[in-house]
Amino acid sequence: MQTVTLADKVSQAKVHKVGEERYEAEIWARGVLYGTLYAEGRAARGLNNGLHITLHPDGEVTSWVERAEPRPEPRPVVQRMLVATATLADGVTTANLYRLTADHYEADLSANGVRLGTLVADDRAAYGESNGLHLALRPDGRLTSWVDETPGPDAAGTR
Repeated sequence: MQTVTLADKVSQAKVHKVGEERYEAEIWARGVLYGTLYAEGRAARGLNNGLHITLHPDGEVTSWVERAEPRPEPRPVVQRMLVATATLADGVTTANLYRLTADHYEADLSANGVRLGTLVADDRAAYGESNGLHLALRPDGRLTSWVDETPGPDAAGTR
């Protein structure tokens, strides 16, 4: 009998010759028998939790361990935090300004109790326009608004 330490440095293969060109390898880990490989004239292969084991027809045992893919970094839990409420340039529309991260702000817009939409500035400015009201939300949280100036009949020089 031959004992071989496997690639995971925890498991062992106990190899026995059981006949002419016939071998068996018991796979052990921490005192527990996980299985047996039998090779007669060709290789026998096994896999357990990323540990690959091969029992060759001459009784040699080889093994290797799969590299695990790195676990993704956990994404931070992002919560919207209300930082300001403002009445915009038209005097009717309001914006609730929320901070999500240092360079990510959102502005929920409403007028007369009706939700108009949301501007999202995530690492770049966001712009919007509704019925002549213009908005700009910057990634640092600055919100500006202005209204179109419509020329009246006196501006054109006619009455």
